[in-house]
Amino acid sequence: MRFLPIVLLFLLVFEMPGCKSIQGGDLTGAWVMKDASRQVLPTELQKASAKLVLDANGTFVASELPEELPLVAPYDVKNRNVRLDTGSGVWKIVSREGKQQVQLDFHTMAGSKEGGVPYGTQMDVSRGWSAVSLYYFLGDADEGRRVSFERK
Repeated sequence: MRFLPIVLLFLLVFEMPGCKSIQGGDLTGAWVMKDASRQVLPTELQKASAKLVLDANGTFVASELPEELPLVAPYDVKNRNVRLDTGSGVWKIVSREGKQQVQLDFHTMAGSKEGGVPYGTQMDVSRGWSAVSLYYFLGDADEGRRVSFERK
């Protein structure tokens, strides 16, 4: 028991999950949207099969990633436009405002009529006690509409 404080101090200082930098190998593979995220999507998009595959060579393929489009004046907050992004491009890990993110730069997008490519977006990286997860928010983060992904 007398070594318990030393062990706890070691874990807090050296093994805190959020303190380790994420490396590319921590993110490669297939990521799918968590079922709990479906409730933040419009009803017509809740059956989307959102998937992101990050390859070790720095390329990705995305299918049906929900994205909220910017509001256009006059602003109609109740009828926001959400689309599903499908395409491919390159990815890299970036640091912004003290947190790590995955930068996705789309080079191709299926059915893209609004804005086209190249197109870039970010996903935040979270390291928990047992796993890494990716997430982003639809619209303002204060609204809490978080879309989370887990590795499969």
